[in-house]
Amino acid sequence: MMRASWVTAALALLCLAHLAALAAPSGEVVVVIHVRERIDEGAVLLVKRAVDASLSRNARLLVVVLDTYGGYLSSMDRVVAELSRARCRRVAWVPPGCKAVSAGAVIALSCDDMYVARDAVLGMCKPTPADEKVVNYVKVRVRALAERRGVANATVVALLERMVTENAGFSGRQLVEMGVASLAESLSELLDREGLSKASVVELRRDVLCDVIGFVADPGLSLMMLIVGVLLILLELKAAGFQGWGLLGGVLIALALYSIGVFGASALALTLIVLGVASIVLELKKPGIQAFGIAGVALLSLAVAVTYLREPFVGDVWRYALPSSALIACISAFLLVVMVKAAEAARMRRPTLEDRLVGKVGLAKTDLGPGRAGVVYVDGEDWTAYSDRPVPRGSRVRVVGVSGIVLRVEEAPSDK
Repeated sequence: MMRASWVTAALALLCLAHLAALAAPSGEVVVVIHVRERIDEGAVLLVKRAVDASLSRNARLLVVVLDTYGGYLSSMDRVVAELSRARCRRVAWVPPGCKAVSAGAVIALSCDDMYVARDAVLGMCKPTPADEKVVNYVKVRVRALAERRGVANATVVALLERMVTENAGFSGRQLVEMGVASLAESLSELLDREGLSKASVVELRRDVLCDVIGFVADPGLSLMMLIVGVLLILLELKAAGFQGWGLLGGVLIALALYSIGVFGASALALTLIVLGVASIVLELKKPGIQAFGIAGVALLSLAVAVTYLREPFVGDVWRYALPSSALIACISAFLLVVMVKAAEAARMRRPTLEDRLVGKVGLAKTDLGPGRAGVVYVDGEDWTAYSDRPVPRGSRVRVVGVSGIVLRVEEAPSDK
């Protein structure tokens, strides 16, 4: 009877624990990414961070908040590819008063679902310049994304294709009526519709690094960097002596080739390493922690950061990239200082035998005189020596010259 009571009590405790677990917060996570600027390589990096965060946190939902006029087609394709890596549900949301135009509209269609405010705007996807091949590519892309999302109505698909062929646009209300999107006037309303109103929200926004990468990877700027890089190398070839313009030109050319897709991340990192090592070698030629040494350390650190940023990574890549880059910078700077100091020491003028012995006073161990070489004791050693005047044995002598390893001496006054 006692055993049955214990079993009953244990089962009751297990049931209570189970009910408490069900009532406790589930720990669900929603990642929200704000894409509110131009669709460029900075946007690609931002989306990559968001997808990595969703994977590392095992998020239930990834919300792409759109308010953009669009951007580059190649960057749009990379954003869509990054979003496809997410293992959770992906939804796009165009908030009140916002727009998903051009590349932004295609990104919205690439998600599993779309939410819009009534006054939101989506569409106007016709590429510029309107090359026939590019237009047809974007048109088929829109159709494929719509069909993947389950838009089976041929009329609706045709309307979406008009965004590409005729630059058509739709309001949020029209998109809801077409069955392409659902209505959500706020993020909380969206989360409530997804059944995640109590989930923890992690928000990501564009930062300075995204802006820098977007700026550097701009096609127009890439061409300018390529031209300026070539001109700087030509200037280096014409300048008298090495001025460092060639190294700067090499960096600009490497960045330009990477931006236009000729270089991959590995090739860019290798080029930065080579240029960084070359800068440090040049610093050794001119000891004294100057611009070449600092540039070399910076290029080696940048090579590490580029490698981390462009490789697939689950989690917060900056948690690893920044410490690794900082460690490389510290080690490189330390070794640079050591090498520069060693080079300075190697360049120091070593004292000659004459510098060492002239003026020293010693003792004549034999008689010395013109044409008669003898032995003197100077600076702790015996030396062969001669004198222009007779010097008797036991006299004090002073070194006045050195010829090879033979000393020329003269009699020195006594201490008395």
